[in-house]
Amino acid sequence: MSTLLYTHSKQDLERIVEIVLYRIRKNDLSTEISNPLEDRLTQREAAELLNITIPTIIKWKKEEKIPYYQIGKVVFYSKKELLEIAKKDSNLRKIK
Repeated sequence: MSTLLYTHSKQDLERIVEIVLYRIRKNDLSTEISNPLEDRLTQREAAELLNITIPTIIKWKKEEKIPYYQIGKVVFYSKKELLEIAKKDSNLRKIK
């Protein structure tokens, strides 16, 4: 087994990064990965978005009516996913 070693100049690496960024922007992936934290909502924020109470959003979460994410004991929701589901499900159309 042989080992290949590649070396690049600073300009080569900068050009590679430019090409990668261009391709990401071209495919509209940059909007999805630019800041995923902007899409994250707490239970209170999600309940306010859907114009419901916190116990109701907890109930919907347990009934798996809405998607959620959990890291340890912290529960959060995707604003984008909640809005998409609310558009499709007439029972969730209580949005302000």
